[in-house]
Amino acid sequence: MEHLSNCLVCESKKIINKKSLIDYSLTKETFTLYQCLACGVVFTNPRPKKDKINKYYDLKKYDSYSKKNNVFGFIYGFIQKLNNSYKTSLLKKYKTGYLLDYGSGSGSFVNHTQKKGYTSFGYEPINELKHNSIYKNKNIIKKQKYDWVTLWHVLEHTHNPKETLKGLRGLLNKAGLIAVAIPNINSYDNIYYKKYWAGYDVPRHLFHFNTSSFEKLTNFVDLKIINKKPLWFDSLYVSMLSEKYKKNKLSFISGFFRGFISNLYAIKTGQYSSIIYILRKC
Repeated sequence: MEHLSNCLVCESKKIINKKSLIDYSLTKETFTLYQCLACGVVFTNPRPKKDKINKYYDLKKYDSYSKKNNVFGFIYGFIQKLNNSYKTSLLKKYKTGYLLDYGSGSGSFVNHTQKKGYTSFGYEPINELKHNSIYKNKNIIKKQKYDWVTLWHVLEHTHNPKETLKGLRGLLNKAGLIAVAIPNINSYDNIYYKKYWAGYDVPRHLFHFNTSSFEKLTNFVDLKIINKKPLWFDSLYVSMLSEKYKKNKLSFISGFFRGFISNLYAIKTGQYSSIIYILRKC
């Protein structure tokens, strides 16, 4: 395990122990969250080292990679298809062109955007994919400049989100854009589920943002938020998983209801369960 003595976003040493959480998804181990008093970001500390984190990704169980023949696997696949269409329609309002999906998981978004007129590539460091346009070697993706770089629930998995965004900023064309989707720790479903909130997903999620702390992160790497959009279905799926972690036998029904309530609250507050941020160079 790796212990952090300072915040990797703003470098402040003013960090405090916030809470302990269980990895309900896989190992049932307990992990601690710390919060930076300077920029507000929350992070898992201590955390698995970079070369040890893969053991927390069981590709047979982890939703981003697996194809499970159960109700949650079916729901995840259905929502993934709806989200792919929603994300692509959002991106097309700005531009098409060359696209890099950073952390492409199963490769579904790369496949979808290729069918919609994009020249799409993917980078996937964990899952083994037999796909001509998805690479495990970072040096290959660096040979190209991109009109879009997308990170769909990926940035929170990285060991240094500031360095990650800074590096991806360098891969953009002059007018290139970045789309980042991340869970929002200020969402109603997090406030309601507390330690059971599936959006924490420790230790795979190493960083946990709200809208304010994420904006501070983008400022540090000379990126500007030009738009924010909700991922409507995320609150439903996250709430269903959270109910499952609470061992609720009616997790599907209860989670759907609670996720719907979360979206209603967010229409007024803007605090959606997951938010897509569109970024451009300053």
